[in-house]
Amino acid sequence: MFAELGAHILDADQVARDVVRPGTHCWRKLRDFLGPAYFEENGELRRRKLRQKIIHDSHCRLTVNAIMHPYIVQEMDRKWESLQTLRHGHITIFDIPLLFEANLAHCFDTIILVYTSREIQMRRLMLRDGLSHAQAIETLIMQLPIETKRAHSHLTIDNSYDLDHTVQQVKTVWEKLIYQSSLNTSI
Repeated sequence: MFAELGAHILDADQVARDVVRPGTHCWRKLRDFLGPAYFEENGELRRRKLRQKIIHDSHCRLTVNAIMHPYIVQEMDRKWESLQTLRHGHITIFDIPLLFEANLAHCFDTIILVYTSREIQMRRLMLRDGLSHAQAIETLIMQLPIETKRAHSHLTIDNSYDLDHTVQQVKTVWEKLIYQSSLNTSI
């Protein structure tokens, strides 16, 4: 929705997929750590299998994060720098689902949280990824509680209701971002 309003979106999930493409430095380090059982014949990472591993093995989760996060941050920084030269003055939104877990909140002036209750998070996770109730709980336990994230965010979009409700909140947040941007560029 923000892209439709004119924002440029830097998506950490997409960057995470890009940095583990077969043959990349990150991919090689992951393969060395995980072994071939976590990769398809064509080299693609078996994401679902890895998810199950990191849910139950905190050492594996920490090591995978330690391998991937520097590459993700480096690529996000590279994309950001490129945008600064090409699109000066445009609003860029970094879409980083694990912003707080990766200890990156300090890098941003404004943090927008798309919020919904833990119950709705679980339902949507089960529907989107085909997880059982227990698997959804295990997945969410790896993240900070949504209420903690809410307390540390500057702006919140409550995504618990219908699409029209969300659209209105996005527009309100966008207007605030435009206003903040105009203050920053006029100094």
